Amino acid sequence: MIRTRLETGIWAIALLATLGFTGTAGAITPSVCTATFATPLNFSDGQYTMCFTDVRRGSDINDDGVPDLGGTGHTALNFTGGAGPAGDTWLTKYTPDGHPHLCDGKRGLSLTADVLIHTYNNTKGAGLVSLLNFAQSEGGKGLALILYDQGNSDALQLATIDPATGQLTRLTSVSLGAGIAENAWYGLSMNLLVLGDNLSVFATVSRHLVSTDANSDLTGIVGSLAFVGKLSAAGLENEGEVGIAASAFSTNVNSSATNFHIASCTEPT
Repeated sequence: MIRTRLETGIWAIALLATLGFTGTAGAITPSVCTATFATPLNFSDGQYTMCFTDVRRGSDINDDGVPDLGGTGHTALNFTGGAGPAGDTWLTKYTPDGHPHLCDGKRGLSLTADVLIHTYNNTKGAGLVSLLNFAQSEGGKGLALILYDQGNSDALQLATIDPATGQLTRLTSVSLGAGIAENAWYGLSMNLLVLGDNLSVFATVSRHLVSTDANSDLTGIVGSLAFVGKLSAAGLENEGEVGIAASAFSTNVNSSATNFHIASCTEPT
């Protein structure tokens, strides 16, 4: 079944509602850096420079008009560089015109992006970040959805992320078998709601109709995950910044992201 990005977002939010969580989703105030259904950020021109700030391993995040690592002809955000057995994380956050932009999880939050993994070797991938905080006294964390290429044990993983150390702590993971091919684009979506101390997340990874065309329609879900848990137990806050992350273990990360799209985000009052 072929789904447009709009249909995918509506479907995901409806499914969250069936889990017993409801909220009011709002749109970001339009600006030159806002990703919309019509114009997601594809990192052409000066979009990255104007709209993002490096957080971790910024020298290995290549931006603004750079072609993707898979040679598919798309401009993309490219993550390069290596990590040892303990792993490492690359992280950048959305900061329109250089200013922090918070999203209120109590009002609902929806993010999408397309991810490509260039070569297979051990464990590597990229994905979306939300509820990102930088509290020094208590140790700020965020919520990361990472698509991993691991040979015959590919996975979609939801984890907390420490922006200072890059440490990822897994909350849940779904096996994708050998479902992720190299040099192909996959659509990621992350939808979350917060009610009190309860956090619910629904996320999907989908194929594109044309695997080398990140702008083609989505067709068929490779995998999905649902998580319901306590916000405080995960060390998360009910609001925070959003962004993009990459992760690797015992290999070079070699992953690309494009079409970053903030479909729903209401700033805290």
